[in-house]
Amino acid sequence: MKRLLSLALMVLAALPIALPAGAAQADVELLKSYVGEWRGRGTAMFAATGQNETVVCRMSVSDSDLTKVAIEGRCTLAGRTLAIAGTVAFVETANRYEAIMSSVASFQGVAIGQRRGSDIAFNLVDRNHERGEHRIDADLSLRGSEIHLDFKITHVASGASTTARIPFVAQ
Repeated sequence: MKRLLSLALMVLAALPIALPAGAAQADVELLKSYVGEWRGRGTAMFAATGQNETVVCRMSVSDSDLTKVAIEGRCTLAGRTLAIAGTVAFVETANRYEAIMSSVASFQGVAIGQRRGSDIAFNLVDRNHERGEHRIDADLSLRGSEIHLDFKITHVASGASTTARIPFVAQ
């Protein structure tokens, strides 16, 4: 019995660790290549003033499980801080990337990632905008050695929009 158990353990140890349900290795590796600390500096054009202001951001991408990464970020603009958190995953059963994000500003977005060569692009649309004062739309792109975040905050009552474009580089 002991010998059989030892043999079984040796066989298990020799097996390569497989991703769940045969997830596409290259897709998962591409996603995991963004794990690390990121810093961004961009510009925002404010609806209220029509003026451009600098936006400073930081983002942490961490390994969350075998097929996804967790994202946490903060951007400071006009003396305010906007925090986001979420996950980006490769969902093998659907053969696609999916992102789920939320913010302290009641934003909750879900998006399907579109792979273009070695880049992945997401368009996150706010699912909670009917309950809030603002609607937030965000484009998140994983592009080679950079991450790009573009967002638009629209005041629902007036239709006035503030936009921002922030490129991130790894630290």
